[in-house]
Amino acid sequence: MAQAVAGSRPESRNRTMIVAAVVFAAIAALLLFVALQNSGGGGDSASAPVVTADVVVATGNVSANTILTAEMIEVKSIPVDQALTGGYTSIDTAVGLPVRYPLQAGEQLTTFKVGIEAIADEKDLALVLDNGMRAFAVSASEVTAVGGLLLPKNYVDVIAVFQNEEGDIVSVVTVLENIQVLGVAQEALEPVPANVGDSDASGSETGILGQRSDGVERQPRARSVTLAVTPDQAQLLAGLQTDDINLWLSLRPFDDDASGPQGALSAEQFQAISQ
Repeated sequence: MAQAVAGSRPESRNRTMIVAAVVFAAIAALLLFVALQNSGGGGDSASAPVVTADVVVATGNVSANTILTAEMIEVKSIPVDQALTGGYTSIDTAVGLPVRYPLQAGEQLTTFKVGIEAIADEKDLALVLDNGMRAFAVSASEVTAVGGLLLPKNYVDVIAVFQNEEGDIVSVVTVLENIQVLGVAQEALEPVPANVGDSDASGSETGILGQRSDGVERQPRARSVTLAVTPDQAQLLAGLQTDDINLWLSLRPFDDDASGPQGALSAEQFQAISQ
């Protein structure tokens, strides 16, 4: 009996050592796996290469209507998910094209910002007119032109105030609605190249778009505001600019097509409202 008990002790120690070895081996394997994961050596997702795409970017700031040269742009590899839709991938395809909107250093070139043809005279207001439209200037002051806060590309209603010889108001009427402002004093829309298929391009045959310049400033002392009107509307405005008629401009929100008051406000109605 004593021999049996004594002989069991080595076997017990052997089993304990085997179990310990297995546990240590498992721990070592786990530590090795964690180390490989942290170093990028384990797992398909960690070891997968980053997919890149070549894009053309500006090497420095570029102004609108500037013809691109090879020195102004370069090719850069970026992650494919950061590449913009319609981006240029080769310098050769972009050199010689005009910039439609200003570019910042490092900005990707896209077909949205690079046009088709350069503008010969970027101060020529006639280039931004839609076919069949006219540019017509009306007299203005800080009061009649929305406190001098108008900017090119705003939209306004034109209100005519009729007076008699004594200076009394005879009637008030909104004569034109939703009219685009082309210029305020000498601040005017600038023509820039439009993209092919651009839905907001003015003059579809010329492919030119009217753009408000970055450095435009409000002109509170402006004595004229230039509007985009039809030939009939130009005749109407010409007839309304007399000593006994005052024209006022009312600023509209962007994308607001709602109609205002219909018909003239008579002297009696005006007097009733003002009392």
